[in-house]
Amino acid sequence: MIDKRELLEKSRKKQLNLAMIEKDYVLGWLLFGFSGTDLIFKGGTALSKIYFPRIWRLSEDLDFSLPKGNFDQLKVSEILDSVAQKSGIWFRLKNEYRNPEYLQLKIQYNALLGKNWAKIDVTTEKVFETLSKKISKTYSDYPSFSMKVMSIEEIFAEKLRAILERNKTRDYYDIWRILSLDIDKRKVRKIFLKKVKVKDLGFKGTDQFFPDDLEEILKPYWERELSRLINEVPNMSRVLRDIENKIQFLD
Repeated sequence: MIDKRELLEKSRKKQLNLAMIEKDYVLGWLLFGFSGTDLIFKGGTALSKIYFPRIWRLSEDLDFSLPKGNFDQLKVSEILDSVAQKSGIWFRLKNEYRNPEYLQLKIQYNALLGKNWAKIDVTTEKVFETLSKKISKTYSDYPSFSMKVMSIEEIFAEKLRAILERNKTRDYYDIWRILSLDIDKRKVRKIFLKKVKVKDLGFKGTDQFFPDDLEEILKPYWERELSRLINEVPNMSRVLRDIENKIQFLD
């Protein structure tokens, strides 16, 4: 386990809560534990842990896909025991919920700051493009390992679909950030249309992303939720306006 001084230094540099920095550290060790399975890493944490480890927002959970849906193969308790031995962090499976298409794990841990918990969500949805990428050694005691991960384009397509289904501030923030990158928009559109079809969302155009009451819905949560994950929260209206101007390629 790292020294508390390393957490304090990270917290100072990122200007974020120490408990959030510790959770970010613990999530990396959990990734190591699950890297030997068939899980495919996705979501905002994949952006922060693999693609842009030094510039992306922090995350509070891990998202994976397991297209074959064999949840029993994961051997969660064995994985947690193995990670505990290697990291010095205490882990316990606190709660598990599952149905044939979804698995949620709530994992309690005790690291440098006392007990806390992390969430892991696993779906069985098909992944169109899987890559193998190294996890950046953002903490000094991380081992060297690789993880199966979705492409940026597919993560982006899932984020776009997500805002048709829910209104979470971090999805809008991630979409806004990804739109500033050099991505294959043709590939994004192709994957996005497949993914909305799978869930029968009836996508008719980008106007669906921006209901009239969107700002009213997001405003109570924007600053509160994002300020825990990033040190400078962008203006909500500007973010939404930028997204609206840049996603016309989906029409």
